[in-house]
Amino acid sequence: MANNKVRVVIPQNADEYLILIDRIIAQEDKLPPNGMLNATELQQLKDLREEAHKANKEKGDYERRAEEKTRARDLAFGRAKGQGVNTPNTCEYLVTKVRDKALADNKTNPKALGAWGFEVDDSPRSGDEPPTP
Repeated sequence: MANNKVRVVIPQNADEYLILIDRIIAQEDKLPPNGMLNATELQQLKDLREEAHKANKEKGDYERRAEEKTRARDLAFGRAKGQGVNTPNTCEYLVTKVRDKALADNKTNPKALGAWGFEVDDSPRSGDEPPTP
């Protein structure tokens, strides 16, 4: 009688799945012609494994490059750790400088900052009490 409580785990993680495929290929290479796969299927698995391995490696390379580019972007923005609106030679520094100067020049009409692309929200903040009549 079969044991219905047995689970055979197939990894979801790509690296672990490639390891399992490598082990299957190694075992099948030892068993011909008595393996679980015929020669055509085994070759197909080997070819697919190579394709998957190459794509997985490239994915890792792209992720590393994306992380590097994200760090470079954040440094230029002035949003990296330790940076802020007072960090010279960053977007945050220059954008807030434009905002502050434009606000100073348009004290009675802050909506004028819209000309620079700023979104000006003059609605009351939640929790603010409305002015007394």
